[in-house]
Amino acid sequence: SIETMSTIMMLTSSLALATAWAPTTIPSSQRSLLLRRPRPSSRLLVTAATSTTTTLDDGRRYSVFKDDAAVADYICAEVAAMAGAAIAEKGAFSLSIGSGTTVKPLERLKEQDPTIDFSCVHVFFGNERTAGEAAGKCLNGAQAWLKACGVPAENVHSPPFGEDPEASAQQYSELLLGMAENVVARTTRGGKVMGNGMVTGGTEMPVLDLCLLGSGADGHTASLYPGSKQVLASYEGVKVVVPADKKGGVTFTVDMISCAGRVMLSAGKAEQAAMVAMGLREGGTKMGLPAGMISGNQVEWLLTEASAGELGS
Repeated sequence: SIETMSTIMMLTSSLALATAWAPTTIPSSQRSLLLRRPRPSSRLLVTAATSTTTTLDDGRRYSVFKDDAAVADYICAEVAAMAGAAIAEKGAFSLSIGSGTTVKPLERLKEQDPTIDFSCVHVFFGNERTAGEAAGKCLNGAQAWLKACGVPAENVHSPPFGEDPEASAQQYSELLLGMAENVVARTTRGGKVMGNGMVTGGTEMPVLDLCLLGSGADGHTASLYPGSKQVLASYEGVKVVVPADKKGGVTFTVDMISCAGRVMLSAGKAEQAAMVAMGLREGGTKMGLPAGMISGNQVEWLLTEASAGELGS
């Protein structure tokens, strides 16, 4: 059948991508069964775009799509599915966003699934300018989808604006940790596991349902730039939000992002191919590549055929 031939073709493509450091590849037709919960009342307009997904030894995954449009379709479909499932299970869905191409697909969420109760959706910002002329850059960039979907203003949680990024970071950390647990859960990062299974010490971290991230050819993500003190602060595992170096704003740390229930990191441009290969092969061993430091089996890199070009080399 056509469906069978399509599956065979995707499996063949997957084998071409697989390497010794990336052993397990799952066609998108099968992956959607693993990552989604069925919602009979949903009217899904966009299904998961055709892709192949490879799982690395460290648990991270990467999915390769034809182009940016296919990535956007996937983001829209997956966020709609996650939102519906989370609201059905616990009455709320929390996500963090940045700006740019990862935010644009969210404008279609209501069309994708009209049954989503957007009064239960809570929006946070993985990085944001809090001072200067660019203050509120990510918030302003999100207005189109927030209005299109009718997300209540009180559910849009921006960092405090002001000239002191240290104060903004501290207050935003406190806001995240003070949210109702069905909106933002909490976990302990680091610390020591005792014989009775209890954890002593460590840092309390917020747990968002989803962190939606972009990235740059230099390996930055959110406002975590290679060689910056923000990456060092992340590595110490004691911070939730920190000032963004020379950006007049704040950013989530690597640890904060890595605690999310799911992380989707977009890296689809051809000029990102070298960064993608290094980030996925060496990951957190390279502190000069913050995107590669985001860890856990909940992390999925969203690539295009152009940006995945050096994975097999």
